[in-house]
Amino acid sequence: MANDSGPPELVLFDLGGVLCRFEPDRRAAELAAAIGVTEDEIHALVFASGFDQECDLGIHSETAILERFRRLGFPGDRDELRRAWAKAFIPDRAVIDLAIALRSEGVVVATLSDNGPVLLAAIESVVTPSAIDEHVFSCMLGATKPDPAAFLAALEFLDARPQQTFFVDDNPVNVLSARRLGILAEQANKAADVGSALRSVGLLQTH
Repeated sequence: MANDSGPPELVLFDLGGVLCRFEPDRRAAELAAAIGVTEDEIHALVFASGFDQECDLGIHSETAILERFRRLGFPGDRDELRRAWAKAFIPDRAVIDLAIALRSEGVVVATLSDNGPVLLAAIESVVTPSAIDEHVFSCMLGATKPDPAAFLAALEFLDARPQQTFFVDDNPVNVLSARRLGILAEQANKAADVGSALRSVGLLQTH
């Protein structure tokens, strides 16, 4: 997918599925062990209940989330909740190296992720700060992908234009939504595919 005006100036990476492997069972196991319940109970109370989706939309603050978990029996503090939440995200070092290479070429690199304030507070423990200029989470935007409002709010936050932006996500529905807004976008979830996608729009030509 070529950009007639030159290579993109901004690359948006999905977090769980591109920059990281997303393994939510690791988080559920950590929370369940801390509270003394089963992983199934954690899924029911936090995720199947819709609470996690509300967090992604920014409805609940990190303080409110911690208070809810304390009512469930979580004995830890804010930092311990952050560590537990971050367990679901395992960095893909090869993709992160691509992000670092992009920044070395003067490209702005950001995440665009459907996640809430707990992970946002913990994100530098997951993805090295040298890889990312800005983290843009749905909890900041009030909308989640593939809602066009999420993409438009992210572009406004980053002061970017669709035609200057390249978006990489593992979900084809999100990719299609971005393309409909004029954003260059490709589906990829492995480092080799991410690298190929970046080179296809004129990026990483020296790497």
